[in-house]
Amino acid sequence: MASRCVPGLVPDEVFFEHLANRRFPAGHFIRSSDQLDYIEEPDVFHDVFGHMPMLMNPVIADYIQAYGTGGLRALKLGVLPNLARVYWYTVEFGLVLQRDELRIYGSGIASSYAESVFALDDPSPNRIRFALERVMRTRYRIDDFQETYFVLGDLDELLGLARIDFAPVYERVRELPELEPGEVVEMNTIITRGTGRYHDARRNEH
Repeated sequence: MASRCVPGLVPDEVFFEHLANRRFPAGHFIRSSDQLDYIEEPDVFHDVFGHMPMLMNPVIADYIQAYGTGGLRALKLGVLPNLARVYWYTVEFGLVLQRDELRIYGSGIASSYAESVFALDDPSPNRIRFALERVMRTRYRIDDFQETYFVLGDLDELLGLARIDFAPVYERVRELPELEPGEVVEMNTIITRGTGRYHDARRNEH
């Protein structure tokens, strides 16, 4: 997958069109020194350091391409928020089990040293086994470290997602209540239940 330089966030349709054609749009600005641990808008450090190495993995590259195609469809169906949560909790903030230990693959985590430590070692967040419909129902935070991380058994599960017809999944999710970022429900397979005492990334930056 190739990269394309962009000035910042691009419209959804442009973003998905790039991904569907195996191009990843990378921002050309860089965060300031007081934003090293957290920044809401992706910069060159996040995109090039966080995303590009993972895109060398064929599984990730194929998944991202399928996500771009799915994103164009989700726009037409009016279900983009549900699909965006899948991207957020995999490509940006996903964890994976490897030899029974948690590993980072999400670029939003990898591009922040503090969140890398937080996601793997801090007792605050929930770490829950990835389930598609559960993820589609779960809101996420853009202003702080995540309250819940979803964990794949292995990266090949992403290819499974790329082959699913999401239309019936959207219909089922539409009938279910949305969930808050830190909420845990009975259907979850919990790897670690968080304490709920969340780190405030922004407050600690200043």
